[in-house]
Amino acid sequence: MSNGAHPLRKILLYIDGSESAITAAQFAIAIAKSYESELRAIYVVNEDLLDELLKVKIFVQMEKMDYERDLEEDGKRYLNYIVKIADRKGFKVETILRKGVVHEEVSREVDEYGCDLLIQGELGEVLSLRDSFYEEGERILRKVKCPVMIVRGSDKIEKKYNEM
Repeated sequence: MSNGAHPLRKILLYIDGSESAITAAQFAIAIAKSYESELRAIYVVNEDLLDELLKVKIFVQMEKMDYERDLEEDGKRYLNYIVKIADRKGFKVETILRKGVVHEEVSREVDEYGCDLLIQGELGEVLSLRDSFYEEGERILRKVKCPVMIVRGSDKIEKKYNEM
């Protein structure tokens, strides 16, 4: 199947640093490689959360800046890890690190990239309806204008990834 003939030309992978995001990355690599799709991974430093912590006086400005730098370094590490595991399978993945409100930045990237599919890890546990509006994976689902695949089943996916 040629690259232009199928509906998954461009796949965006949302990485949040969770274990389920790594599972989603393995699955995204497998799908992108088998469909000869472009794959881009995005990590967003959650500035909205940082501002909230500053506002409720959990952080002072200096701590916020240090923590933001730490989160940025974490994001780079996660994205580099995704590049590394894609490399192992002979596949190239493009990465992007953004800062801002997570669901807005992911949605913006979906639009700008012309994404055909967004892949993300399993959603965090939601204990109340109120929580569901603050869980970023949930907010991304509500915001983006493309199909979204939620990946779960780490044992099965890891096995498939290792067999590639």
